[in-house]
Amino acid sequence: MGVSRDDIVTQMRDALLISDPEVDTSVGTPLRKILDAVANSLADAYVENHLLSYAYDIDSKIDADLDAFTSLFGISRIPARRAIGSVTFSRTGDLTATVFIPVGTEVAASSDSALIVQLVTGATLMPGSTSVTVPVQAVAAGPEGNLGAGVATVITSPIQGVNSVVNTAALTGGTSRETDTELRARWKATVFRSMAGTEQMYLGVALDDTDCYAAQVVGSSKTRSEILQVPVSGNTVAQISDAKYIYSSPVQVMKADGTPLVKDYDYTWVPTNPPQIAGLSSTFPASGELLTVDYQYLPTVSRNDPATNITNRVDLFTGGTRAQAAQASVVFKADKKWQTVSTLDLYTGHWLRADQTRPEALNVFIPLPFGPILSVPTTLTVGATTYGRATKANPLGTVTGGITYAYQIVHEDTVQGWTPMSRFGLEWHRNYLPVNGSSFVVGGAGDYTYNEVPASVQDAVNRWRLVGIDAKVHQAKQRWLRFALGVMYTSSSTGSAASVQDAIRTALSDYLNRMGFNSNVQISDVLAVIHQVPGVDNCRLLHGGDVTGYNSSNPNASVVGVQQIAPDSTSNSAALASYVESSTGRAKDIYFKDDELPVLGGVVFKTLARNSFGVL
Repeated sequence: MGVSRDDIVTQMRDALLISDPEVDTSVGTPLRKILDAVANSLADAYVENHLLSYAYDIDSKIDADLDAFTSLFGISRIPARRAIGSVTFSRTGDLTATVFIPVGTEVAASSDSALIVQLVTGATLMPGSTSVTVPVQAVAAGPEGNLGAGVATVITSPIQGVNSVVNTAALTGGTSRETDTELRARWKATVFRSMAGTEQMYLGVALDDTDCYAAQVVGSSKTRSEILQVPVSGNTVAQISDAKYIYSSPVQVMKADGTPLVKDYDYTWVPTNPPQIAGLSSTFPASGELLTVDYQYLPTVSRNDPATNITNRVDLFTGGTRAQAAQASVVFKADKKWQTVSTLDLYTGHWLRADQTRPEALNVFIPLPFGPILSVPTTLTVGATTYGRATKANPLGTVTGGITYAYQIVHEDTVQGWTPMSRFGLEWHRNYLPVNGSSFVVGGAGDYTYNEVPASVQDAVNRWRLVGIDAKVHQAKQRWLRFALGVMYTSSSTGSAASVQDAIRTALSDYLNRMGFNSNVQISDVLAVIHQVPGVDNCRLLHGGDVTGYNSSNPNASVVGVQQIAPDSTSNSAALASYVESSTGRAKDIYFKDDELPVLGGVVFKTLARNSFGVL
């Protein structure tokens, strides 16, 4: 802040009054003229110094001023991003016609016509096909576009021959633009640094892709910091759950007041998995006291292996999708079958279906060339048989309506998987196989799409990485979370509960999209996010006491707390996993690995009031 000339003159006169009370500094005297001249120079210097400090002080800049400053260094604010997903167009009755669905066709949410998505590729309903799945993106950027499964059901401009449309899975990836605080932090972490081959370089390359909203770098090691409480007896055990390898050094253990403890004098570091801390001296904290522990580990998702001296691999995980249409000519071969022996190539435990389950032994693997895969045709005609993509309504191995539901998407789920060059394709049911050697086309109508983001980022990384570094870009694995909420509404919003619920979904989606990799969803944070939504008076997670017939031995069977669901599940579908205390069904915190991102899969609401909030 600047200082005025009059302020400076007053300060000098006050100082002279103390040191020499007889000096005359009144207006018009020679001394006063000197004081005025000096004060003018000092005031100008204050202003120049303030402007100079402001010009290079990033913490004082906001909005457009901050954007202009960071752009001088080649760093731009990450903009809001549009949600991505797919919709399925269906028809009934006459199946003989060929129906063209043009690119840009808009589909709106049934509950809010303002929430619109548009097709990013065109599609064709071929004769005999009852449906086709097409990639879409939200028209407007931001978390509002993250629509839940089954929400987009209105074709804004009806298409002749199409009866209905629905998004069987939620739209994800819509995020708010980078905040001032986030932009400042990223600028400080990258500017003026030699970045070639560093973690910040890989992150910067990934986030430069317009559709990548999150990134995670895993090299030969990562630093983990934990706050642990010393038990009454036994060693203090770290809470890490996703380590492939624990390093014996470096490690630092400190008391709660910041006093460091000396390794092998105050404590012993036991690099087991998980690692343990054994106290040795009287200076080691007593039971109940807190320890801060920093140590190095190798995540399970890394391709490195210190035991065999492989430490030059970098794995970059990316969140976000950009659908790219593809086409492949396939010759059916039935020689590649999944097995239950872990040492064999097609071990079922090393593969994952789109619904998050494992393939079945003896089913056949048909590889496809482009991936990670987002969608495949809902039907494929091989010879005289029409085969269908398995869904929740029509599971793998069922025959109905003249369609044999015999295939579904599958990806290699190992440290080598989920890259543009890894393995992915179709799992084909062993009892419904086409004739060996049969030819067919996948994607002739533009309904075979893959995620282009990993391939695009891989190309950029290859231009930046250091010689000798093996860097691979992976698509993130998403964990779709469903929240079971009991909500009390304010008196002014009870009549518009639906709009409040939409706002809660948007707030939760934005919160999850900002979590990033290797994060944890804390229940206290979830409740705080919901409490900030206008119209919410009180809220809590539903538990076993809210559900008639809750079975503590099978919490997945009840909608309680927070649960993981399949991407194409509806709100009342059975859970794949429940993050609850099984005896009570009360929600507990959720921890994610280095290759996992949380995504809002759905919200189940139960209206409560003051007299029922703490009873049910």
